[in-house]
Amino acid sequence: MAGTSSRLITVIPVFNGEAFIAETLESVARQTRRPDRVIVIDNCSTDRTESVVKGNTMLPCEWQRNPSNLGLFGNCNRALEFAAQTDYLHILHADDLIEPAFYETLAGALEDCAGRGLAWCLDRRIDQHGRAFSVSGRPTGALEVVPRDRFLAEKAAIGNQAFSGTLLKTHRQPAPCSFRLDMPILADMVFWPDWGRHCEKIVRVHAPLSKYRWHGDNTTTAMVPGLQALVLDEWRVMELVESYRDTPPSLLRRAKLRGLFAVRSGIKAKRFRQRGNPRYAAAIAAAARPVSGAWLWGLAQGLVHARDLVVYGLLRRRKHPNNVYS
Repeated sequence: MAGTSSRLITVIPVFNGEAFIAETLESVARQTRRPDRVIVIDNCSTDRTESVVKGNTMLPCEWQRNPSNLGLFGNCNRALEFAAQTDYLHILHADDLIEPAFYETLAGALEDCAGRGLAWCLDRRIDQHGRAFSVSGRPTGALEVVPRDRFLAEKAAIGNQAFSGTLLKTHRQPAPCSFRLDMPILADMVFWPDWGRHCEKIVRVHAPLSKYRWHGDNTTTAMVPGLQALVLDEWRVMELVESYRDTPPSLLRRAKLRGLFAVRSGIKAKRFRQRGNPRYAAAIAAAARPVSGAWLWGLAQGLVHARDLVVYGLLRRRKHPNNVYS
């Protein structure tokens, strides 16, 4: 298999994924345009992941096992090793799902791209039972070509982009960047703009063609106790991605980013208060306030409370108990 020519490769990094990986593989098998290769890279699982993958009869899979656990983003970097062997590369987490038209739609949007490209779609957030919470945007169905600088500006503001909903056009070239190993939660939010600044075409598909699963074992859930990973890395991402743009940020732009950081940090602080941990909520505020400044922090907290009243009060949106990000 490794020596064959592939137009589309799906790589599934996994660690202890027996609970959901069969459903993930089924979602790949149901594609109207199937990948040429499906490669599962196991990060030293201790459960039945291997037997579930090898026992599936829906589509052929290649099984690879790392000699040691490389961590989530180390394993994602293993996936990038296949970039030069294909036209399109998809890194699909073992607990997420894609709708049947995912590859046909996103690869089709990049077909005329003469170099590297990137396409991503809206994602539907689901829990461990498959019940939906929300959609990451307004599902109009439109395909929007996004100028590179606007894409970078959105990513500097931590604009949503799910792993499962992102397809990379590699153009049979090695990956121009890799996932950082010093950001255990947000390495992907640096990787997408880093890849994007090497792209000839970037497309946003305004349709929920992927499903992002929130459950107790998510890396983002497991990492929340660390202030650096949970709070301060967001500002690092904002500053780093903003530096990828062609022009330095204006004073107004800097104020906007600091305000967004204050809002995002304020949401986390409030969620921990609601979960009965006021001490950690206070620690989040103490870490974030010096970055945003006192007046922006105060304004942001008012916006957080108003937003909660509208989204979870008037609109009655369901909220996952483990999600401290929204």
